[in-house]
Amino acid sequence: MSDHAQSAGTTRSRRLTVALLLSIGCLTASVLLLLATTAGGITYLVLQKRAAEATTTFTGATYAFGYPVDWHRTTTGVELPDPDQVLELRNDDTTKYVTVLDRSGAMSAAGECSDATARTDSQGLGTDQNEVISARDVDGREALHHRAVATDLDGEHSSSVVDTWCIPKPDGVVLFVAQTFSDDDSPESMPDAERILDSWEWTVDGLPAEDS
Repeated sequence: MSDHAQSAGTTRSRRLTVALLLSIGCLTASVLLLLATTAGGITYLVLQKRAAEATTTFTGATYAFGYPVDWHRTTTGVELPDPDQVLELRNDDTTKYVTVLDRSGAMSAAGECSDATARTDSQGLGTDQNEVISARDVDGREALHHRAVATDLDGEHSSSVVDTWCIPKPDGVVLFVAQTFSDDDSPESMPDAERILDSWEWTVDGLPAEDS
């Protein structure tokens, strides 16, 4: 074989080797990129799950639910202004409040939500809207939803939204109240309230009270 033929063969061999190495390199890079993307997705999902789990559980007489760990819980029991009030929560900036009132006796969710209209009206917290607007499921029981909106308040904040869910239980009604204060004329409801209700679990079996 001539020197020219040997040189040409060597050149082709080197080209094939280079091409093969480039292909392997590209394939390796693709696999690493895929692994990095997947790992990043897994990390994101883990972090997202941990964030979603950042709650503290409150257990009432017949129910339990989770609320954000950075919310502050006030003293419970007889020191609260309402004898049926079992919990008050507030966030760090004290513009959002959650109150739970556990009422027992011959009453209905519809009646309690009707009373909420009178209460918010007497407090001046329902000047723009003060009515039952909808219902939602709370762990298998239909809860009426009352909303009161005021946009001309005196004091530190100019507006307020008070959402009250009237949840029937076997021997009465649980009132879940979420109030948000704002400094503008377009107050928004509290998104944490819906998430708390999504976590609600009844811990004692029994049919809800019949609404009259």
